[in-house]
Amino acid sequence: MKAVQFKFGGNHDVVNVPKPQPASDEIVVRVKYSALDTAHPAILNKELTGYFLHNLKAPLYLGYHYSGVVESFGAEVTDLATGTGVFGFLQYEPSQVQGALAEYITVKRYDCAVKPANISYERAAAAATESVTALQALRDVERCRYAAVQIAKRLGARVTAVCSTKDVVQVQKWGADTVIDRTKDPKFLRTLLLQQKETTRFDVILDAPNRLSSSATGLLQLQGGTIVNTVPTLTMVIGKLKTMLSSTKSVTSVHAAPRMPTSNWWVSGWRRATWRFPLIPSTRSTT
Repeated sequence: MKAVQFKFGGNHDVVNVPKPQPASDEIVVRVKYSALDTAHPAILNKELTGYFLHNLKAPLYLGYHYSGVVESFGAEVTDLATGTGVFGFLQYEPSQVQGALAEYITVKRYDCAVKPANISYERAAAAATESVTALQALRDVERCRYAAVQIAKRLGARVTAVCSTKDVVQVQKWGADTVIDRTKDPKFLRTLLLQQKETTRFDVILDAPNRLSSSATGLLQLQGGTIVNTVPTLTMVIGKLKTMLSSTKSVTSVHAAPRMPTSNWWVSGWRRATWRFPLIPSTRSTT
């Protein structure tokens, strides 16, 4: 089969590699679409974060998001048929050696979900990681972007969203109660801190881009509140250390666990067309 082989320093290439064979609890997915991932630069530049996301030994195959059809499966897989449309993402972990930018990948049965019939393969490949991360951060940790706002509203939260001017109208459509334009107010954290209101203190602060100061966001937390990051960064670690002795506040990093059927609540909402997922040009066909 063909796969994109990445090389540190560039000169990436499409190479021929053996087609993977499934273990007893795995399926082989013939990949139709894969979406580019913001994790790639950290891996290729061997940044600290990259070591948490992928095995950094050559040969290197990248790509996490995928959609495709079941090609074959192991003996323990009894609820899928060849040709079934599926989607999901490979695990972000130091032992990961596969990449979805390939013709075929193997995944555990419960690391993928059956694709809703009314959703295209292209859109399915682009939506899984961020949406499941948002769901797990907001719901499963008890405490990015387009999915987090919609999921938070469905969970009954009052949502304050921060975005640039070009996204204000769209975020309002997603249901945010308050939208802060960071382009017009780059010191929005200071503005919020000066507003001693209940509506400017939060139970959950989801910092998907991992750009906010842990000290400033900590002051915006309500008692019992949590700051959620999506990638383990030095800022997150410092914030975690600061809150280790606190029984009322916490900082955590959420990586989407790719057990897709456990998020059927989200998938069913998508099937009913209650989620809106804008398609951005980062999705590529593997053909």
